[in-house]
Amino acid sequence: MLSKQLNRDLIFARAYYFAFMGGWGFILPFINLFYVSLGLSGAQIGTIGSVSATIGLVVSPILVSEIKKRPQARGILQASLMLAAIGYFLLGQQTIFLGIVVIIFFQSLVGAGIMPASDAMAVHVSEEAGTGYGSVRVWASVGWILVVPASGWLIERFGFEAGFLGVSLMWLTGALLTLLIQPRYFVSRRLMGQPPSNLRTAFRQITRDRTLLGYAIALVCMGFLNNGVLQFENVFLAELGASKLLISFAGILSAIVELPFMVYADRYVRRVGAHRVMLFAIILLFFQRAAVLLFPSIATIMIVRFVGGVSFSFMTIASVFLISSRTDPAETGTVLAIYTVTLAGLVSVLAAPISGGIFDAIGARWLYALAVAGYGTGFLSMWLTRPQYNQI
Repeated sequence: MLSKQLNRDLIFARAYYFAFMGGWGFILPFINLFYVSLGLSGAQIGTIGSVSATIGLVVSPILVSEIKKRPQARGILQASLMLAAIGYFLLGQQTIFLGIVVIIFFQSLVGAGIMPASDAMAVHVSEEAGTGYGSVRVWASVGWILVVPASGWLIERFGFEAGFLGVSLMWLTGALLTLLIQPRYFVSRRLMGQPPSNLRTAFRQITRDRTLLGYAIALVCMGFLNNGVLQFENVFLAELGASKLLISFAGILSAIVELPFMVYADRYVRRVGAHRVMLFAIILLFFQRAAVLLFPSIATIMIVRFVGGVSFSFMTIASVFLISSRTDPAETGTVLAIYTVTLAGLVSVLAAPISGGIFDAIGARWLYALAVAGYGTGFLSMWLTRPQYNQI
């Protein structure tokens, strides 16, 4: 009976990732094209990213830490998903810069804890079911593969509002699916006699762990210098002559490769260690950005996106495994929030407007040169702080 319940929770956790992260495919590949269609400049687009990042870096770790202390954690996550879904729908109705900024502010506020809280739940469910986080996360890729081409087709025929409506409906579906997962998976697994987790203890854990600190430094360097590519690569594709439908297919190339590699990454991490896998992923990312810098074309970007499925799978699975294996269970969700939202948000606050200004001044191609430098620096930081006595 217990085994049947564990399998049931695993199935619904996978379905949740299909709806939640797969649903993002309705709009994420096209969001900056939407902003450009409204006549916004690169600097304005970067400012929008900064607003979202500022809210996330302040609110996310506090929110996740507080949510996971409470037995109502699942209900709070559901409410966050529903409010964020409404935010996406309203965003699609905006036509001016100020209106977009206001909607992004409130949406970021309610959605700041969704991603790290979801990851912590997925790690908990997969561990108890005797499988890996990758077996859950891969269903986000399945959703992405199915959703992005459909979204590209819908947007070309009905406008960007179709994409915003699609992600809203998928997130509402995700909120309903959490009802089918046991509430205990959303709450911290606190050990008897262990002091309550909080933001201060989570930061202390990072600063005292040489390897986690090295990863934090690498994340800042890579995130800052790669920010421009993340913001404007699809705009660059459009400038090179790609249609929205072609951009949508470019968006799923990575996800197609992720299907086998998300599962394989779990096994590979356990065999050789998360840190080694992350170093390999960073090397791949370095060469991906260098290829587009040297040979800028639609074909190069399409090939790089395809290869990117390998590096993304390895980086995603290995980073979650590295953090969860080097933190106490009660602190894992908060530490994940610090890495995935707070650090990423801090970087975006600074990098997004700068990258937008660089895009306006010299174009998208040279953003890849910055990304190459970022991944080179990130590799150096990770290499210098590699574990000495284990293979985590």
